[in-house]
Amino acid sequence: MILRFSVCAGRKPGQGKGSDADPWRVVDVALTDGEVSIGRRPGSAIELPFSSVSVRHARLFRQGDGYLIEDLGSVNGTRLNDRRLEPGTPLPIAAGEIVDVAGIGVRFDGELPSDEIALQGGTDTLARRLVHDVFAACPPGEVVRLVGIDGPGAGRELPIAYVGRPLILGRGEDCDFVLCDEDVSREHASIARSGAGVTLRDLESKNGIKVQGHRVNGSCWLHDGDIVRLGQTTLRLMDPEDRYLRQIQAEEARAEASASGRSRTVLLPSQRADEQPAAPEAPAEAKAPLRSRRLPTVATTVGVLVLLSLVALVLALAFGS
Repeated sequence: MILRFSVCAGRKPGQGKGSDADPWRVVDVALTDGEVSIGRRPGSAIELPFSSVSVRHARLFRQGDGYLIEDLGSVNGTRLNDRRLEPGTPLPIAAGEIVDVAGIGVRFDGELPSDEIALQGGTDTLARRLVHDVFAACPPGEVVRLVGIDGPGAGRELPIAYVGRPLILGRGEDCDFVLCDEDVSREHASIARSGAGVTLRDLESKNGIKVQGHRVNGSCWLHDGDIVRLGQTTLRLMDPEDRYLRQIQAEEARAEASASGRSRTVLLPSQRADEQPAAPEAPAEAKAPLRSRRLPTVATTVGVLVLLSLVALVLALAFGS
């Protein structure tokens, strides 16, 4: 079973159904094990890479012929039709209704017919597209750009500000990024930005292109910090959107690794939950010094008692006579 959702980042709680101008991202999700997970954790069926969203925020699952939405104890809550869900108390949800997940709108569009091919996006690019929408609504301090770090193009930059418009790199005067490099073809490569990321394409150049030291055949995705080599020119991609997304994913990976590495106290079946395991008995050689330290104390006590008895006896004889 394939379910379709539309996701819109940057909404405010209680905003309602939104407008047609909102950037809704369509994603098709397989109903795995009868449910769709929603949260910040990488690998969630609907991954929302924002700090306001909990790691395991909510889930949508099938019950009978319908579907329910349940909050999983999130910090900032889940709302359906402007009603906040009680954690662990699912409510019915119908196709077309919008769930507010800590300010992110998730519209349940319903089931896809079995004969319809799901082509509307995927969970692997949804997180990047949502980050792109937020950055587009709130322009960051830096934009996606190529920076020359070595060779004829050193010190120059190529901003990639427009989505969907390929920029040409080459030796030709009409290129968007002209490189005075004899090893570069007149139209050597193109670079383009979309909501899903940045792609680099080889335009059948004579000497080809390399990314991170590897020859590129056709086109490839670029990530923040990737090194691109064209002829004698070395460029680095600066992509704040990709950097943000990878930082979020790295933080989640560290948090999961830390949680799995914590030590736990294991109680034996015969012990009650409120009982702590008994401390191991000290070896005999460790106990011997303790007994030897107690001997002087016992001897002193006995001596005092004997002395007091003698004094009492002397007094009794003296007064008795």
